[in-house]
Amino acid sequence: MSEIKDSARSVPARVSAPVRAALPAARSRAARTAVRGVFFANGAAFASWAARVPDVRDGLGLSAGGLAVALAGLAAGALAGLPLAGVVVARWGSRRTLIGGAVLFFGTLPLIPSAPGLVPLTVAAAMFAVGNSAVDVAMNTQGVLVERACSRPVMGGFHAMFSLGGISGAAVGGLAAAGDVGAGTHFLLTAVVLFSVCCAATIFLLPDAPDTGVAGPAFAFPPRGLWAPALIALSALMGEGLMNDWGAVYLRDVAGSSAGAAATGFAVFSAGMVAGRLAADRMRSRAATDRFVQCCSLLAGAGAVLALVAPSPGTGLVAYALIGLGLAPVVPVAFSHAASHTPRGPGPSIAAVSTVGYVGFLAGPPIVGGVAEAAGLRVTMVVLLILTCALSVLAPRLGRA
Repeated sequence: MSEIKDSARSVPARVSAPVRAALPAARSRAARTAVRGVFFANGAAFASWAARVPDVRDGLGLSAGGLAVALAGLAAGALAGLPLAGVVVARWGSRRTLIGGAVLFFGTLPLIPSAPGLVPLTVAAAMFAVGNSAVDVAMNTQGVLVERACSRPVMGGFHAMFSLGGISGAAVGGLAAAGDVGAGTHFLLTAVVLFSVCCAATIFLLPDAPDTGVAGPAFAFPPRGLWAPALIALSALMGEGLMNDWGAVYLRDVAGSSAGAAATGFAVFSAGMVAGRLAADRMRSRAATDRFVQCCSLLAGAGAVLALVAPSPGTGLVAYALIGLGLAPVVPVAFSHAASHTPRGPGPSIAAVSTVGYVGFLAGPPIVGGVAEAAGLRVTMVVLLILTCALSVLAPRLGRA
């Protein structure tokens, strides 16, 4: 076995996990910090867009229907970009994919508020989402490579940085809106700063050589071994989507909370997500993957039951903290498990699981909203409870896979 040097260029491109584990500690720490920076930048950029959606809408004078069309373009770009990104990562490596995706992601962000009409806005939103998908798959692939190099779980910490980036991006977006800073100026400054972070990070990422043997269509259903983590990701991300879109509404209309308390409930859920992901890596190293996911599902399920049977402002906050803590570690675990099925090239596996998962994230809230229109908002927590039960049932499949 040849000696592995500190320089990023001297690290073998496509090597086994035991060799990666032999990386010098300083090199592993540098790669880990770099991936953290990319996750943070990705979360901050997307949250910046989300925080200024009303300003983008008002700038073009869009109706609710017009905004829905633009958001549909965003969703379509995200879903189309994920499997495509998996193919690109396999053929050209995650570092190159990250750079190309970042150019599209951050380059499109300032164009969104300057779109002259609905059609250009929809196209810009779709391209923004495609770039986000490319960055998403590439950074998670890098996360897997660093996890192998560190020989211990670290994916939860990376996803915690994404959550912290989202909180930071939303906070800055709120301050910019309150200070009458135009969305165009805000997005341009955000793109420049965060793109610089990603460019600096690529210097320290672990290289993974293209797999010239990869061939096939840009989209394919997950193979048999990936359906368990894919369905687990779908259940967890659908639960996150429900909490994002309906959590505050549930507290307001069902639990009888004030507007401020309802907003606090979402903040508590978000804080629980960050705390759960920060603690997940240490807990994962002490428990089998299937048992760990089952424990997470029980914690989130307990929160759903509490919110369902005892809806009140106080119990709602406790319930939302439990739900956030329980759901937070599941998706990082699903990605890590999926990557283990293709150790030489984890990108396509992560893309396949991400695609199925984000279908739940995007489609779940509007479906539940339609059901709630007829059955009442309590159905939100009923669906969430069903999703946590599905996680518990699917978790043993991870142990047998």
